[in-house]
Amino acid sequence: MTDKVLLDANIIIRFFEGSEAMHYGKSLSIMQDIQGGKIKVLLLDLIIAEIIYVSKHIYRREKSEISNILKEMIMMDNFYVENQPLTLEALSLYENKNIDFADAMLCAKKNLQGYEVMSFDKDLKKC
Repeated sequence: MTDKVLLDANIIIRFFEGSEAMHYGKSLSIMQDIQGGKIKVLLLDLIIAEIIYVSKHIYRREKSEISNILKEMIMMDNFYVENQPLTLEALSLYENKNIDFADAMLCAKKNLQGYEVMSFDKDLKKC
């Protein structure tokens, strides 16, 4: 296997949900390879947003559950995101404020990196 692996949302979702037995087994194997150091993976912010959307709207998971699972995952060795502090901040904002993940990412950029946010979205005033 290569050490340059991008994970798609469906791998994580099948692992979380245990759905579709064949896909769950493969996703479990991938997660074990990550934990065992056989592969290193990068999870893009866009994919995190897709995982959150599907988990919340299709599988009806609570925001706190989604956020906690993703935080644990991206803190694992051999599991990378493009900007870990920013992603962790966004997940916390997503969990604790009444905003979606895209707005949470904007708020995190504002809070951690000093950006001004311009938007018509009133939810962004919550950060």
